[in-house]
Amino acid sequence: MSSHAAAHAQPGRPGDDVTDGAKEEEEEEPAAMETLTVGQALRAVALSPAGARPVDRADAAVVEAAEKSATGLGVVVPGGVADAAHKAAETNEHEEAAGEAVTLGDVLGDATKAMPGDRAATWVDAEKVAAAMGSSAGREGGGMGEVADAMAAAAQINETSTL
Repeated sequence: MSSHAAAHAQPGRPGDDVTDGAKEEEEEEPAAMETLTVGQALRAVALSPAGARPVDRADAAVVEAAEKSATGLGVVVPGGVADAAHKAAETNEHEEAAGEAVTLGDVLGDATKAMPGDRAATWVDAEKVAAAMGSSAGREGGGMGEVADAMAAAAQINETSTL
C-alpha cells in the first residue's frame, strides 16, 4: 500500500492492516453444554402439548422403563415418577366418566426431583423406552410416543454435546 493510500485507509475495511493500537479480539472457547438427564427429558414431555393428555397404562410402562434405565435398579421406586404414573393410569381408568383425569403434566412435571439417581440420557435409555412403548402400546393401547421421542432427543443432544 502506498503512503498516500495508507494515510486515507479506514480501519475495518477488507485488506486494511491498520490496527491503531486496537486490541485484536481473542477467540473464545465455546461454552460447554450441560447434558440432559432422563428426568429432564420426562419433564419436557410435561411441558409439551402432550402434558395435557391423560396418563394411560402405555404411558406408565414407558415412564417405568425410563426410571428403571436411569436408576439401574430394575424396580419401580416407591414414590418415584413411575409409581406416580402407574397410580395415575389406574385412577384414570376408574375416573374416566368423571372427566377429572390425571395428566402427563401432573405426573412428569416434577420428574427431575422425583427421579432418584437421575443421570444423563443415553441411546440405551432411549432404546429401552422405545421398546417398552412398542410392547405396551400393542398390548394396552394408548401411548403416543412422546416419552420415547423426548428420550431420543435428549440422547441425541447429549451425544452431540460431547463430540
